[in-house]
Amino acid sequence: MLTARRATAADAAELARLGAALAQATGQWTTHLSAFHRDHADNDDHPAFVIDGPDHLIACAAATITRSVPGPDHLGVYAHIHTVYTEPAAGRRGCARTAVQALLDFLTAQGCGLITLDASDDGAPLYRSLGFTPNERAMRLIQARPDS
Repeated sequence: MLTARRATAADAAELARLGAALAQATGQWTTHLSAFHRDHADNDDHPAFVIDGPDHLIACAAATITRSVPGPDHLGVYAHIHTVYTEPAAGRRGCARTAVQALLDFLTAQGCGLITLDASDDGAPLYRSLGFTPNERAMRLIQARPDS
């Protein structure tokens, strides 16, 4: 049986490795990822849950909790799941589901009334099965970074 555990600072490099693999797979890249996970591992506003393999992490799910003005679908505490990744060799074994469910349980315990994510085509069926629904109103603006 798979179990997910809360990531620690010791997992930072492995989380960065998994995040880099996800970024490559989706054409996106995030710099300083290892440092971020190391610096925020004990921060409940940046939870990550991982699945251990025999000698390295094989899956992860991570989010950021935001505390802000209440809205019609939340009371001021909401989260965005920004990373869900399973190594291809560990795919189709329930790793992503286990990690995401552990993350959802944690986010619910933190009072998150709204949880969002950006679903890939491959991940959408999993997220639907966990209760996520599409939001036709969602929009975003990506601005050029100062260093680009």
